[in-house]
Amino acid sequence: MVESQPNRKQRRPVRTRAPQADLTDSEVLRHGLDFFSELGYEGASVREFAKRLGVNHNFINDRFGSKHNFWQAVVDYALEDLRAPLAVAFAVDADDAEKLEMVVRTFYSVAANVPQMHRILAAECVLNSERVDYIYSKYTASLLERVEPIAERLMESGRMPRIPIDILFTALSGPALALTQSEIARRLGRAPQPSAAEWEQLTDCLSELVLRGLLPARSGANSTTS
Repeated sequence: MVESQPNRKQRRPVRTRAPQADLTDSEVLRHGLDFFSELGYEGASVREFAKRLGVNHNFINDRFGSKHNFWQAVVDYALEDLRAPLAVAFAVDADDAEKLEMVVRTFYSVAANVPQMHRILAAECVLNSERVDYIYSKYTASLLERVEPIAERLMESGRMPRIPIDILFTALSGPALALTQSEIARRLGRAPQPSAAEWEQLTDCLSELVLRGLLPARSGANSTTS
């Protein structure tokens, strides 16, 4: 006679959670900057980001609360690289034309160092969304608050053509895309990995081009295109 075996429940395999990588917030935000600039907000899923980092799919929600909060934290992180150098440029003891020149050159120099942020700006600023409201309140408005009085005095004195404020902002920020669109620039002949000296030459060239339009009568300019 065969003894019956005790009825044992089939044990389910234990799921192993992806390791929670020992990453600082700064490291996560740096990776996030690359991720959003590559895929855009809508195309960037937190699951895909977690997969790339090798962490649990709840990692971003656990640390930042939501994808939107994470995006805001990434933007804040990137804009810090812009705020400090611009604050120095605005604090320069110089006349308005020289100060504007310093701001323009600083802006493009930073754009060359953090191209991901300008790719994000280019993608978001054509959309009507709470994200563009966030960019405007955290970035655009504060920049214009400092630039507009300088530009107004220069226009009043006849040293700058009178232009609407939206055109002024576009004249300052728009050309930065020339430093961030690496793939089309490479096809147009730019080196795949420009050296520090080559980046400096590129930013000087772009700054000079923009400043010639904004301040056509400025004297003593060091032209890189003459």
